[in-house]
Amino acid sequence: MDSPANPRVTVAIHASARAFAAGTETALGRLGYHLLRAEIAENGEDRSRFSIRIVDDRQLEKVPVEGNGHAIPIVLLTGARGPLASDTRTVGTVRRRAGLKEIFALLQHTLEATPRSVPRVPTSLPARCIRGNHGWAGAIRSISEKGCLLHSTERLEPDRRVDLHFALPSEGLLQIPAQPSYVDGKRAGLVFRNPSDQTRSAIAGYVTALLTGK
Repeated sequence: MDSPANPRVTVAIHASARAFAAGTETALGRLGYHLLRAEIAENGEDRSRFSIRIVDDRQLEKVPVEGNGHAIPIVLLTGARGPLASDTRTVGTVRRRAGLKEIFALLQHTLEATPRSVPRVPTSLPARCIRGNHGWAGAIRSISEKGCLLHSTERLEPDRRVDLHFALPSEGLLQIPAQPSYVDGKRAGLVFRNPSDQTRSAIAGYVTALLTGK
């Protein structure tokens, strides 16, 4: 599973499961985040291991303050009216029941030098590249709603777009213009160019389903 730059990033959770959308915690675990509930995290765990905390604002007053000038950043889960309390360690807020995409973006932005804005998952999807009257076979090895890693039978050219055709389970055939962002032999990272809202939603749903097991 595609994971953060530092696999098994440890996250202290100061919130109940009800504060998250269904499948969010499972998906974060599969993306490489090691989630620890606060009652475990603060009992016998070395706090220096924690990279970040996810805190329900109703529990904020219970979150310990680190000493020695070390402040663990906080992602705050709030209600519809905004946070009930504030803390200088807060790096961003997400409404309860927090979804994967919003939480993931904040974790990446806070912890990674080159953050991803959306989750990516490994896969094995047959694909076909078409440019003009010429077409050739390939396979998508990982995918997000913004792009994919493609292995193809022919080398792509970095400055030339292709039409990428592939099918998703329960969605049928998709066709997306794609631009190589890098090429390494017959491997290429592709950025999807102006996919329709329906196509983007279909890919996002596929990624979420793989991560949550639903």
